[in-house]
Amino acid sequence: MRLSILDHSPVDDGFTASDALWATTRLAQTAESLGFERYWVAEHHQSRVQAGSSPELLMMQIAAHTETIRVGSGGIMLPHYSAYKVAETARVLEALYPGRIDLGVGRAPGADQRVTRALNDEKTHQIPFPAKLKDLKALLLGDTDGSSDQRQAIYAAPRITTLPELHILGASGSTAELAALEGMGFTFAHFINPHHQQGVLAAEHYRANFRPSRLHSAPSVIVAVFAVVADTVEQAERLATSFDDWLLRAESATPAEALTLPEAVDPAQYNAEARERVTLNRKRVVIGDGPAAMQQLRRIAAQYQTDQMMIVPMIPGEANRQRAIELLARANHEFNLRAPQRSLPES
Repeated sequence: MRLSILDHSPVDDGFTASDALWATTRLAQTAESLGFERYWVAEHHQSRVQAGSSPELLMMQIAAHTETIRVGSGGIMLPHYSAYKVAETARVLEALYPGRIDLGVGRAPGADQRVTRALNDEKTHQIPFPAKLKDLKALLLGDTDGSSDQRQAIYAAPRITTLPELHILGASGSTAELAALEGMGFTFAHFINPHHQQGVLAAEHYRANFRPSRLHSAPSVIVAVFAVVADTVEQAERLATSFDDWLLRAESATPAEALTLPEAVDPAQYNAEARERVTLNRKRVVIGDGPAAMQQLRRIAAQYQTDQMMIVPMIPGEANRQRAIELLARANHEFNLRAPQRSLPES
């Protein structure tokens, strides 16, 4: 199993956004030392809990403080930005850290309508996502003939000898279709849409319709899921109450100010609607000690027929997040030692 991390850079109760971003940096360093394959950071706006509002800058920070791990965005919300600007930013990162940059893009706004307007205050019209994606691909490749009419005869600087990997993040079949036709990697947000049959069908469609490109010669399916891991199942369940509380509030009119510690959460105060929501949200997360969490991850991976899983560690406390990825890495190593030679198909 190839493990990666998608970090939302959570702000812990009593700490600052600066603390959270440096904690992300240290977690990336630990992930690299443990053999994780990729470390991606998210784009969220108007969030007190999630400090990562500019994935490109945070990617630069992480790449500068690591040496080998692939560093990426999970993802840049392309509808807000010029494909030309995103391509040039990715090319600068690739020039500085060749062979290490993943450019993950998504079509969701990542914020409410007020933030969307603020990010687009000088744009006169929207460009369809498939067209922007096609432009982005052409600009990354330096292919002026492959972009739309308005992008032809321009190129993105600087010149680079290697290319960043381009991945589309999505939670639907339409996104998988785009990724397949354009020869890009496909990352399914199981942590958003845990109805695995829809995701499985999307991954199958992507593989069946994949067209090789200079960005990806073969299909690449990554599945991202929330994870709460601790030394014991009981400890993980306790930490998961913080996850429950954060997600409940994130999807309400009164989002949390920070990632609350378990002792400050009282699930007994939840009404019937909140309890039902917690039950549904638990389908978006794996919870357990190292072996139990790894077993759940491998079960999800088998459903999607991939060997690439990406965890989102929304766990309170930097020490707890550090411990979680250590436990997962150990469980993965031990499983690989015990596993027969035949493994899950690479994708």
